[in-house]
Amino acid sequence: MPKLSIVIPVYDMVDYEFFLSRALSSIIQQTFRDYEILITRSGKMAENTNDGIKRASGELKILFMDDYLAHKNALQDIVDAMGVYQDSGTSQWLITGADTNPEPEWTDDIVAGNNRLGSPSALTMRTDSALLFDERMSWLLDCDLYKRLGDAYGPPLILNQVGVNIGVGNHQMTNILTDEEKLEEHKLINEKYGEKNKSLTADV
Repeated sequence: MPKLSIVIPVYDMVDYEFFLSRALSSIIQQTFRDYEILITRSGKMAENTNDGIKRASGELKILFMDDYLAHKNALQDIVDAMGVYQDSGTSQWLITGADTNPEPEWTDDIVAGNNRLGSPSALTMRTDSALLFDERMSWLLDCDLYKRLGDAYGPPLILNQVGVNIGVGNHQMTNILTDEEKLEEHKLINEKYGEKNKSLTADV
């Protein structure tokens, strides 16, 4: 049984073959070798990622297809920080820095869209504590999941060093979804968490 399960949800986008190859190459080059790779292709991003989470046997590392590990010791740093070889670790979820967000930070108003933790590719969760993404979401799915993880386990362990590079471009959901679609997700967030966590719909 591997100690780390790397979940890579695959979906159609421009140059997806290049992105997937880059992500896989960054994994193969890792000094840490006790892992499995779960590549899924089943519907929208949240559903697709959940499929991999449900199949995982080790601690869960999410890596979106267009992102990639920043250096050869990235997985080892995560494993060391989470203590996955211990009987009981000190953290149920971990966020590592990214090239676009080198110093992640927990914010109490993350459910309002104030996400300073970064992409789900920065996320690692313990298998027995893992939560699923809300499959109704495509844009705020990370804010929603982080909110629920924070409610369940407290703020994440933050690894303030760059462990993942983010594939920034026109293919990202923030550039694909319309303002109307983004507004609908803010409304859904408000319905889930109430007025005290009201989203910043004016910023859409």
